[in-house]
Amino acid sequence: MVRIKIVALIIAVVGSLLYLQSYLNPPETWESHNKKGVIAFQESHYEESEKHFMQALELAEKPPANERRLYFSLGQLAEIYRIQSKFVEAELILKRALAMDEKLFGPRHPNLALNLNNLAVNYRLRGRYDEAEVLLKQALEILEESLGKEHPLVANILEHYAHLLHKMGRSEEAEKLENRFRAIYSLTEVENQ
Repeated sequence: MVRIKIVALIIAVVGSLLYLQSYLNPPETWESHNKKGVIAFQESHYEESEKHFMQALELAEKPPANERRLYFSLGQLAEIYRIQSKFVEAELILKRALAMDEKLFGPRHPNLALNLNNLAVNYRLRGRYDEAEVLLKQALEILEESLGKEHPLVANILEHYAHLLHKMGRSEEAEKLENRFRAIYSLTEVENQ
């Protein structure tokens, strides 16, 4: 009988300790890793931020997959890779985000255009100018068609495209785009006053 009481007491103590441990150290969630990643990013602790965003991505991928969280995690991770000049890793993540854009929104959606722009910036930073230009043309076409030629996001793409053209030694073409994006930005400022 004493032996049974001792075993029961040990089980009770172990159970209590396990409960206390789970209470004091709750399991990590997508939200907690994402929050820690954002805080580390804001404090310029990029390696720590990358670690948390990777863990958030892994959690978002677990069944049942949450596409909104997965999409958000891909964006966060791509940005942290860009800041760390990990362009190859960022390219892989951006291509994955582009595939999600096409699946979720279709081939002519503004989200797709924005990620095409992000991939184009990646290529420009790596000296892959021709590939960047193809993507910027596609992004510009999508945004002009979906949002109109005077939209601020169109101006943003035009600004990136002009920067690329300068890098490619095509300053005359770049200046035309610069005039156009400046006009859009000026129009936007007037409307916001």
